[in-house]
Order: sequence, then structure tokens, then C-alpha cells
Amino acid sequence: MKKLTGKWFSLFNLCATLFLSACKGDGIIERNEEPLSSAYTGFQELNENYRSADFEVKLVAETNSYPHPIRVYPSINNQYIIEADAKTSDETRGDYNFYKINSDGNLTDSLFVPNKGYWAEFIDDFMVFTSYDEAYYTTWPLNGDTTKQDFKVLNADFSWSDIKVKQQIEDAKANAKYWFFKDERDNGNNYMKLHFYQNQQWQILWQKVNGYQTTPDNESAGRYCVEVMRTGETDPYLAKNITYLHQHRLEKIKYSHNIGGGSPGFDVTNWRGKVFFKTKINGKDFQFFQPNIAVENEQFDGNINRFYSISAPNSSANIFTPLFYNTTNSYAFYTSDRNKLYLIRDKKASK
Repeated sequence: MKKLTGKWFSLFNLCATLFLSACKGDGIIERNEEPLSSAYTGFQELNENYRSADFEVKLVAETNSYPHPIRVYPSINNQYIIEADAKTSDETRGDYNFYKINSDGNLTDSLFVPNKGYWAEFIDDFMVFTSYDEAYYTTWPLNGDTTKQDFKVLNADFSWSDIKVKQQIEDAKANAKYWFFKDERDNGNNYMKLHFYQNQQWQILWQKVNGYQTTPDNESAGRYCVEVMRTGETDPYLAKNITYLHQHRLEKIKYSHNIGGGSPGFDVTNWRGKVFFKTKINGKDFQFFQPNIAVENEQFDGNINRFYSISAPNSSANIFTPLFYNTTNSYAFYTSDRNKLYLIRDKKASK
């Protein structure tokens, strides 16, 4: 039997290695053995373990309730309020936690709101709770006071004339600091309830209406409290305030895209690895990486990069959407996970 020459021996070893790898069933088609470029060795994964001389990363809200996102609202006193579903069991379904973040990025207060049939709205100094039967408000956003204060109710017995009701609505729209409608239905009857703040008093005006009516957005309470960020966004394209720098390929694998909605899925063979990004927080460069990401681009959308998190070979791809919201203060909110919201603070600016 002839001995294998060095060239053929190496080829034999390579084939044997590939064969054994396939037999292991790890789903990895090929591995990249090239070392990471020195330009990216200082980058860190972005989570609560991030450590930097310039920035502090804190997990400020977390929920395990799907599909409800965590939301961020600007509030008075140069602060932000975070809303997170508090559900941990069937008993806490519909309950919410609220967190108040001050101008320095510190948590100053929190509020647990159980689900008792009320809808909560933020309107500057006030937190307004409305239901079909009644409404109340607190000044928690302003001063942390959770004392329930009642609305003054007008026309509860529907004794007012249509002209008087119309005049009150017109006066509130013209002179009240805040006003909004809520449409209600009960036992086949339809109502439009006007809530308004005038003469230092929150009030409700009942109005019975003919037929089904809905409150337009420009007359709803939501127009006073604009959401600036939420977790769970699924846009596959990178936001304009983030720069994609590099992908360090680690494994070539097969994974699947499950489109849903009756459309068939499809498989992709692609490289998975670490992706490196940068953004600016308080005017300073902030750098980070995310592991287990595949990058795709196609001609149909101008070869714009799309990012997918792949947990394991032969698994389904999930859209990776990193989002930053830079506040008017020295910190930013960050999320790439429906269930987690982070705060990233400029250490030197916050001193």
C-alpha cells in the first residue's frame, strides 16, 4: 500500500474533518478562523454588563408580557415616564408599572396601577383615569401624589337641553386648558363624554348621541401625551442615527424565514457572527456589538442591509432592530428586545 503524500494527506484530513463535523449535526457548514480586526476588539455587547469610562448602561424596565411593548413618554419637569405591562400571572393581567426618570437619568418614583377597568392617560401635571361609570385624577407626574381626586360631573341625568350641551362643549373647546372626548356604549345607548380641565377643576359632560360614534384622534386624550419610543419594533432596516460598521463572520449556517400571513417561508444559507455599530449619545461616539447576527441585502430594496438574530443553526430568523432615543438630557434610551428597555447615560455630563 502506498503512503499518502503530504498534499494528499492534508486533503484527506480536511475531508475527514468536514465529514465528522457533518456527522455531529451541529448545522454549521463552515467556520471562519480569521481573527477579529483590532479596530473592533474594544467593542462590547450592549446589555447591563456594559462597562465604560464614559457611559453607564442600566436596565430600567423589563416585562415578560407579550405582545405589549414598553413605552416611553416625555413628561413635565424635564423628565420621562416609562410604561410597562406588569403581568406576571393571570391575576395581574392588565396591570401596569410606571417609572419616572428625572433629568439626570435617575429613577425617582414608580407606580403600580392595577387593572380596575380604568384607562390611564398622562396630561402634563395629571394622570387621568377614565371608565364608563366614573373618572378620577392624580398629580403623580407633577409631585408623586397618588391621592384620587374626583371629576365634577355635568348632565349626569341628561336634563340639559341640546343647546346648553352644545354651548358647554363650545366653551370648553375655546377656554379649557385640556379637553378630550370618550365614546361610550351601554345597553344599546351611545354617549360622547367630554372631559375638560377649566377653572382649576377636571369635569365631565355627558351627552347622549344618536347612532354609533367614535372619537377622532385630534379630539382624544392621546394627543396630549406623545409616545417617543416603544420596544418590539420590527422594521428590518437600521435607524438613521445608527451606523453599521462591520460583521465579523463566524459560522456559515442555514436558517429559515417564517413570513406568516399565509405566505410560505424559505431557507437561507448565510454567515452568522458579531455585528458592530456606533451611534452618538450626548454628542459622543458610543460603540457596541451584537452576537449571532446575519446580515442580508438584496437588489429589490437597493441592497440596504437587513439584520436578523439567529439563535442556532436551522432555527427561525428574528428581525434585529436596535433603537436609540436621545433625550433632551444627557442620556438615551435603548432597546432591541420587546421585553427590555435600557438607559445609557453620559457619566461625565451627569455629574
